[in-house]
Amino acid sequence: MSGPGNGGPDWINEPGDDCGKLSEVTTLNSPNKDVLEMIKKNDVLDITLRRSGKSVIVEAVHAGEVAGTVTSSIIQKLADCIDKGFVYVADVVDEVKGGACKVRVHRK
Repeated sequence: MSGPGNGGPDWINEPGDDCGKLSEVTTLNSPNKDVLEMIKKNDVLDITLRRSGKSVIVEAVHAGEVAGTVTSSIIQKLADCIDKGFVYVADVVDEVKGGACKVRVHRK
């Protein structure tokens, strides 16, 4: 474990690194156009995990259907926090334009 003085961060004690404060604005990847047609600004999507072999896929779900995936820099931390029992949602922050859906992922 690295700590102060040796150049590496100590992730266990890193300020702001806890699951309750985890949040990021991102655009959904692999969008499902049929689902996106039903989504509008300020809608709230559920965040779920799907495992595929050793990979973890974070999905944004609307009315039981996958709207797209989250592949931002917080994906591994997000998956770890969900595994610990934290629940996350994605607020749609802009109007959906074609296949682009911008969301803010945060703890529910």
